[in-house]
Amino acid sequence: MAVERLIRLAPSAALKEKRLRETRGDAFDRDPALRDAVLDAQAAGSLELAAIDPAPEALDAMRRAQRAVEPGAPFAVGALLTWHGALTGRPAGFRRVDRTREGGPPPAPAPFIESRLATLEQWLGAESVRDLSPGAAGALVMARVIEVLPFDDANGRVARLAASHAVARAGGRLPVLVGADRARLEDALRAAFALHTEPLARLLDEASERALDAMLAALTR
Repeated sequence: MAVERLIRLAPSAALKEKRLRETRGDAFDRDPALRDAVLDAQAAGSLELAAIDPAPEALDAMRRAQRAVEPGAPFAVGALLTWHGALTGRPAGFRRVDRTREGGPPPAPAPFIESRLATLEQWLGAESVRDLSPGAAGALVMARVIEVLPFDDANGRVARLAASHAVARAGGRLPVLVGADRARLEDALRAAFALHTEPLARLLDEASERALDAMLAALTR
């Protein structure tokens, strides 16, 4: 079943939050059942974007990866390796073969992957980055990971997990990207490669509102 069918959009985020508070109280964001509903929707959507059948084993791998890094931890190069290992079930390691890309900057040469990701880690630890909005923080992380393309596979899923982590750490709700976002996401990433991250940040902000939709859908089931 497509993820979109699990999500019913309400007129506005404010109305969605009001309904959730009426049913689950002011702490609805911390309700384990509602949080699980968001994680399930996020996992299924990421698989849709990767054109992977959301079979139980694939969803289980996504859920392992979602739990693999402490939510409030600062971004670190090791987190990318942890997410990739949880997704693939293989020993952690960056690719050793150079890759090409149609459109946009070439992926990092294999010997420079770790140093370029270390630079990203340093950027995200800077004082100025703490003032970024959740969507902007997530856009910065996703665009840079996809630009570097550190793994032989699962780069998109890892980048989306990293972006979700950054959004949540900046105070936003977990973004739920779905298969229908593919064309817009690709366009936004191309813009981000040219240092224009606003379209990607806006997409992540809208995807974060879908967390409310996933919670509301869980209440009706």
